[in-house]
Amino acid sequence: MKEIIQIFFGSLIVAFTGALMPGPMLTLVIASVAQKGFWTSVFIVIGHSILELLIVISFYLGVLKYLDNPLVIKIISIVGGAFLIYMAVSIIVSIARKKIKLDMDAKSIEKKLGTKNTFIITGKGILISLSNPYWYVWWLTIGATFMIKSVQHSFGGVAFFYTGHILADFIWYLFVGFLVSTGRRFFNQKIYIGILIVCSLFLLYLGVRFIVDFIFI
Repeated sequence: MKEIIQIFFGSLIVAFTGALMPGPMLTLVIASVAQKGFWTSVFIVIGHSILELLIVISFYLGVLKYLDNPLVIKIISIVGGAFLIYMAVSIIVSIARKKIKLDMDAKSIEKKLGTKNTFIITGKGILISLSNPYWYVWWLTIGATFMIKSVQHSFGGVAFFYTGHILADFIWYLFVGFLVSTGRRFFNQKIYIGILIVCSLFLLYLGVRFIVDFIFI
């Protein structure tokens, strides 16, 4: 039991380290919460957690080892980088066409977060992870190491590893979502557009970097 608890806290701390680093997930949370409110951060992380649960199950079944291939990682990197570039360009184009507005009406925000949109936002949480090649590298290295230790304690060890890992994501991104949402009353259209421009430029940078960094591995 002592080792399982160590796995839990080790997973929690390592996941915090990764979550705290600026990346596509953080950018998506900030941009989405600024426009549609706090609950978008919850659904984004839920999407992310569903994907990572599938990864853990795949590891447990021994499937994910087939991704540990330079060619596969190159393909993932190029496609992922292209997706991030697409997201960045689509945001910039929407701003240029004045299709994005900061809606401060709480009822309007609640209406936007209907069932259909919650599925879309959850899907974005999945896609933003899949678009990040460093996410695959993390799971093929650090994640794999944790899983090797976890499976020694059967299902309990794996469950504690996953719980610790995903708990860090929920704590951090929901905290960021809370900070952004509580500060919305201080936002105006110009500040919001500024945030989106910074976020889109960061996504553009990450997309290009992912392609360049991994295409030569």
